[in-house]
Amino acid sequence: MDKDKLFQKYRNMRQYKNLPDEEIEKLVQKKLDEEILLTAFVGLDDTETKKAIQLYDQYISENSFESLAEKSALINVVRDEMIKERILNQIKEDHTSKKANPLHLIEEIRELETHILNQKEKLGMLRDKESESALELMNELKEKALVYYEEHAGETYVKCPECQNLFRLLMKVDDLEPAKATFFKGTTLYNEKVLQLYHEKKITLEDAAVIHGVTPKYITLIYENIYLKNLKNDNQN
Repeated sequence: MDKDKLFQKYRNMRQYKNLPDEEIEKLVQKKLDEEILLTAFVGLDDTETKKAIQLYDQYISENSFESLAEKSALINVVRDEMIKERILNQIKEDHTSKKANPLHLIEEIRELETHILNQKEKLGMLRDKESESALELMNELKEKALVYYEEHAGETYVKCPECQNLFRLLMKVDDLEPAKATFFKGTTLYNEKVLQLYHEKKITLEDAAVIHGVTPKYITLIYENIYLKNLKNDNQN
């Protein structure tokens, strides 16, 4: 599914017309993620797939999974949980119909439970969140940062203009202080002062576009859908 077309579809829907772009982008991304999950849970029927997606979303909201490898492992965990539920239902049906439960089904359940617990432990899903210390959380974030650094190592390599050799850029962040990103509103490229100057006709549409590094069409979009709406709300208050 095309992301831009889906965004435009949501933008034109009545229930979403007053939402800012960043909120619609979240809805679009959630829909795209669901489309991916529908093909990820191969082997499950429609009912199981629906439950699997709900369980996946629950785990995502309760835990911190940053890398693609972690999310792929989580998909496998959820699929195993659905298969476990399927086997348990079979055991229940056999018991209701007074059939003897095959021993291999019980063995499969035990093996699956052990495997699921092992995978959850590797993903850090079995920790007691309330008992985690600040140091433990910091170490976890450090490990995730190192994984991200290794996976994106190529992005930090540059070529020396003098000797032409490659070297890696490293940055110390010990003494850095956070500062507000004045050219973003949420995740949307947006500068309040530039839009104000454009609104007051002190700069042209083309000027605002050049400052933002975008097309005039984009400025019109954020002006009409964000700036004017915020201005209207401020005047009402």
